[in-house]
Amino acid sequence: MNFGTYMQRIEDAIGKIHAADRIDEDSWFDVVLRELNAVSRDCADELGQDAGIAYEKPGYLLQCHEAPPPRLLGLVLPLAAWLGWVMREKHGESGKILSAEDCLRRIQEAFEYGVQLSRNGKRP
Repeated sequence: MNFGTYMQRIEDAIGKIHAADRIDEDSWFDVVLRELNAVSRDCADELGQDAGIAYEKPGYLLQCHEAPPPRLLGLVLPLAAWLGWVMREKHGESGKILSAEDCLRRIQEAFEYGVQLSRNGKRP
């Protein structure tokens, strides 16, 4: 998967609204979230192509961009790549709050929380 292409799309969308210093909610919603939606769709399609499968539902198949789990994965992966880059650029690798390592730990912790919830037979 070419994360660089998706990262550039995120970077371009943020640049279009000049949000480096502050987010204006209207332009964030209209520009950045629209692009993130497109990124999630395109990345989910790429995931489906890489895996060579569609998303199985009981009794039918969906394209990966049509099903919430791969569609959200198609959002999380490019965002994680972009966050890894930007947080390293802004806060280094010090292990301090919001450093690249701290952000990765938080992402892993959140994912593992969901896995553990499922193991325990619980729902969000």
